[in-house]
Formats: sequence, C-alpha cells, structure tokens
Amino acid sequence: MADEDEQKYIPFGDREEWKDVTPIPQDDGPKPVCVIAYSEQFADTMNYFRAILHRDERSERSYQLTNEVIKLNPANYTAWYFRRLVIEAINADLKKELEFVSSVGNDNPKNYQIWYHRKTIVEKSKDFSHELEFTAGQIEEDNKNYHAWAYRQWVVETLQAWDSELVYIDTLMADDFRNNSAWNQRYFVITRKNTQQIQSAILEREINYALSYIKKAPNNQSPWTYLKGLFKGGRFSDSPTIKQLLTEFSEQYPTSPHAAALLMEIYEEERTKESIQRAIELCDSLENHLDTFHRKYWSYKRAQLEQASKAS
Repeated sequence: MADEDEQKYIPFGDREEWKDVTPIPQDDGPKPVCVIAYSEQFADTMNYFRAILHRDERSERSYQLTNEVIKLNPANYTAWYFRRLVIEAINADLKKELEFVSSVGNDNPKNYQIWYHRKTIVEKSKDFSHELEFTAGQIEEDNKNYHAWAYRQWVVETLQAWDSELVYIDTLMADDFRNNSAWNQRYFVITRKNTQQIQSAILEREINYALSYIKKAPNNQSPWTYLKGLFKGGRFSDSPTIKQLLTEFSEQYPTSPHAAALLMEIYEEERTKESIQRAIELCDSLENHLDTFHRKYWSYKRAQLEQASKAS
C-alpha cells in the first residue's frame, strides 16, 4: 500500500495550486545527533504543512493537505488540531469528515488523536446515529481496546442509552463471560444510571447476576470484583441476602479464596465479637491455605482484626 502511494504521489512543487507556497524544511539544528531518514514524500508533505501552519492558512487546500499529513502519520496531534480549525473556518461537510475519520480509525483503532477528533465531530454535528454500531465493531475486533470502551461510555451516557447497553453487555457475556471489559461496562452502566445508592431491588438483581456467572467459573475474578464493587460507598448490610448466598456458596466451594475473602469483609463490617472471630478464622485460612500468594496481606489483616477483638 505504501509503495502504491509513493507511485501515485506528485511532489507539491509540481502541483499548480501550490506554486505560491514556499516550503519550510525541518530544522534539526547545525549538528543533529540522529538524522531520521524520512521518505521523500513524507519530508515534502511536512515541509508544505509547516508552511501552511506558519501562514495560518485555513482553506480548502489546507484541509486536503491535512488528509495527506494524517495518512502519513495518523498520530500527528498538530495535524488533527489544525484540521479542526480548518473545518470550522471552511464549514466542511461533517458527514464526509466522519467517513474520513472512520476510515483512518479502522486502520489505527488505538490512536487517541483519532478518537478525540471523532468525538469533536460528533459533538459538532450532533449525529450519534452510527456511534454505538461503530464502537461495537471496534470492540469485536479487540475487546480490550480502552479507547473504544471510553468513547462508548461517553456515547451511552450522552444518549442515556442505559437499558439497551445492558442488552449489548448480555450479548458479550454470552460470548465470553470472562470478558473483564464487559464486566467493567456493566458496572459503569449500573452505577451511572443509579447516581445515588443502588436501589435494593437492582442490587439484589445484580448480586444474582454476578453469582450466576460465578457458579459457571468460581475462580474467574471478574464477577467477584464486580460483586464487591456493587457495595462501594455502601454497606453489605444493604443487601438482605448477600451473606446467606456467600455462605452457601462457600460451603459448596470451600476452596474458593474469593468467597472467603468477601465473607471476611462482611464479618468485619458486622463488628461483633463473634463476627470478628469468624473474620480472623477466614484470614487464617486465606493466609495458610486458600490464598498463600497474598499471605503477607492476610497476616496483616488478621493482626488488625485481633487488635480489634481485644479492644471490643
């Protein structure tokens, strides 16, 4: 593809519409430490781009020039920034601009500059009609693409598309319930939709949702982290069933460190003499049997609880 572009490339000095522009070469100083061997096309394009920047020329030809600069280096922050200034000045077609940024984005899905530019164009056009579909395509290609997820969160929150997003997450879970990004997205939706404390009915629903996947793979940490996160800013006592469900699960899967660790936190929160003693026993089990990798932490935690037991 690069060779094909080189063959089609016409130097700017040979283009009639650029005859009035004097290119500005890159200045690396009198004694550059390491001279980069830029291609002839790249050097020529950037020389004319620097000239346009120097003139602050916001014109149709400047707009077309940024096309070429970006295609040569999609991570060029200055090119994207100047392109936005030009778009504003010439009132460029935003629909075509979105097509351009989609094309570049498909080839560079983890380039922050592209995602930021896309957000700016969508905000300006107020056209969100393709955004959920576009991000879903990017996530299908790579479900760990942080930029795609962050952008999708912005779209979902802007559109208040909470319920449809939960349906989308369910499709991801059906495909791979170990997808940590999908669990993170569900947490985002549940906590942002319920900006205050999560309502009791929703809390119980989400506890059962997490446990349904935990039962399929007890050592999968993602739903355990999600389950614990549901109580962030609240108390385990906000749920009438969490302790009972975890106790039953722990009895069924006695070697699960995740169940023991969460139960330990519940007992610690209760703060009675009996519950603190039970928490100490769980710390001891985690330290010596269930989670020896984090032995020092559980030893530290046990010491804290023993001190609390003496003070009570």
